[in-house]
Amino acid sequence: MSYAERFSQTHRINFQDASRLAADYNDSRLRHTVSEQPCEGEQSSPVTYYDSGKAQRREGRAPSNRDNPANRRRRWLKYQPIFDSGEYIDSNDKFQGMVNFQSPLMNHHFGNVRRFIDQDVIIEGIFGEAYEGALGGTVITFPATQLIGVGVQAGAGSGPVGMNLEKIKASRKKFAGAKKDLDAETPFLLVTAEQIDDLSNEIELTSTDYRQEAGPAFSRDGKLSKVWNHFLLEYQDLPTKIVGNRLVQRNPAYFKSDLMLGVWQDVKSDAWEDTGKFKELYMNICANMDCRRLDETGVNEIESDLQAA
Repeated sequence: MSYAERFSQTHRINFQDASRLAADYNDSRLRHTVSEQPCEGEQSSPVTYYDSGKAQRREGRAPSNRDNPANRRRRWLKYQPIFDSGEYIDSNDKFQGMVNFQSPLMNHHFGNVRRFIDQDVIIEGIFGEAYEGALGGTVITFPATQLIGVGVQAGAGSGPVGMNLEKIKASRKKFAGAKKDLDAETPFLLVTAEQIDDLSNEIELTSTDYRQEAGPAFSRDGKLSKVWNHFLLEYQDLPTKIVGNRLVQRNPAYFKSDLMLGVWQDVKSDAWEDTGKFKELYMNICANMDCRRLDETGVNEIESDLQAA
């Protein structure tokens, strides 16, 4: 009896239950750091901006019917091809693994989808193109004004350096200058484990005056978790680029409210007979999402030196 024939209705229900648990167990590392909404159709408008204005005093006591219309702007999410991971079930180990949410089979494929969400949807949405206008026809690339260069450091130095407190301070200054409410919302900053260690070792953090100004916070295991109003989130798979002859890491700092994840289809699983391959059983994990910036002033890129290219 083939595995497809053994895949009865009871086994299908057990597989679906295990898949739901595996999806929770392998949840995206970054998904909770962005806003989210369900979507349908070819594109969806997650936000209509009403640019800030200012009221004026009346001349006299009677209402003047002052016409002060809002300047409205729209940002868009766009339907993207489905992304998935799967394989043929051609052994008993794989067949049994389909009903165990912690099996290597489940962890592998749900992990593949999780990493795609983090790297190819969310991080790509942070640094990629945004869409604005009545129908999303205006393309907005990541602006140079939101870049904190690889050479930013304390003192007179100008050569490439890694992540440091001066860069985080510059990021905070950009957010504050854009009138972001740092008391109402804390921006995330994605950093590697090595960068957290580098920041923790900076001498300024031992200064009482600096600690009162920057408000650094440490986790129970002694890891730096917050500094200069930024919540540090450890993430190892950050993108890189070449600056001059240097390999530079791109560390995003952003507000949750300024990134939107559109979900056309959340992570789901299925299995079926492949009639084109002798009815062999095939399992599949798939999703369909898009992530875009809603406001450029809510996203900064910090360049951190890694090594010579």
